[in-house]
Amino acid sequence: MKRFCKLLTAALLLCLLAVLPLAAHADEGDYDSIEEYLITVELRPDGSADITYEIDWQVLAGEEDEYLSWVKIGLANRHADELTALTSTISRISLLEEGGVFAKVQFGSRYYSPAVCAKNGGQSRVQFAFTVHQSHLFTRNDDGTASFAFTPGWFDDLVVQRMVVRWKTGEGFVADNTGTDGEYLTWEFGPLGHGQGGTVHVTVPVTNAGGFAEENALTAADVPGAGQDGTDVLMFYLLFVFIMLIFAAIVLLLIMRRSAPWGGGFGEDIDPDDWYWYSNGSETVRLARTLPPPKGYHKVDPPAQFRAGGGKTRGGGTGRSENHSSCACVSSCACASSCACACACAGGGRAGCSAKDIYKVTLKTKETPHEP
Repeated sequence: MKRFCKLLTAALLLCLLAVLPLAAHADEGDYDSIEEYLITVELRPDGSADITYEIDWQVLAGEEDEYLSWVKIGLANRHADELTALTSTISRISLLEEGGVFAKVQFGSRYYSPAVCAKNGGQSRVQFAFTVHQSHLFTRNDDGTASFAFTPGWFDDLVVQRMVVRWKTGEGFVADNTGTDGEYLTWEFGPLGHGQGGTVHVTVPVTNAGGFAEENALTAADVPGAGQDGTDVLMFYLLFVFIMLIFAAIVLLLIMRRSAPWGGGFGEDIDPDDWYWYSNGSETVRLARTLPPPKGYHKVDPPAQFRAGGGKTRGGGTGRSENHSSCACVSSCACASSCACACACAGGGRAGCSAKDIYKVTLKTKETPHEP
């Protein structure tokens, strides 16, 4: 019985490690970091909002041809207009729907890693701000009040050192804020690791919500995974934890019953870099040892720019870049109401990314990088 309790405790600890977020830090492979991410929300009488984004962005790594020239910042939904640049660092801003809804921010200058800046006299830090008019953010309650649940865009491949949300308040507003700043309710988050974010909740009294236009309300079409209520989500997580608990217990029992020791880990002698590389003359692919090469490809040595652990795109998900002046970003929105995702792309061309068991690298040429 004592042995079983020890196994159960160990399995539970493994489950907790699987569901709890890791501490935020800038990984060795991170190309960027956000020092401060400030979002200010001011409601209009019709229930829509003017949202201001202020971002302090730091480039951490990259060669001279891997500069930062534009980023994509996730917005709550497609009901956004009146995008306006507020700083001279922005040369152009536009709405982009590409695996999500984004504000595409193009800079007037290029930003390099500190090491490159020491050689070319460039800059590695850019501060920029813009505002957007956003609707379809609130839901109306039975008592006539209106509730907002707002999740600013998160970033899958970098750390946000500090995120602050400011919401202009009014008489009778109820929120889960952590502080105040004059006439603004405030929430502070951070540091936020890869893919981490925060959600704020505000309920507006009938005196204000009575004037909200119904066409500005959140609809089922605006919510990814609509139809799931809080109970469904809770049951999903409970089921997930239960399955993980059973799985961990089985694995531990198998380990305990083995006659030969594992030597300190699972598959310790398998080298993740011991895969095969193939080329057709213009591009190189990396395949697991058990997979056959594509037609027309022959075995070659790994490309010089390859580093174990994935590709070199800025962005989230498993986006794949096929040229030097663009990259793809795919992030998932799975929150209860309005949500957003965010990523960044380098105009200098960081190509390649990981997807399942194949790593594709587009070989660099000596062509001059160009703006996207």
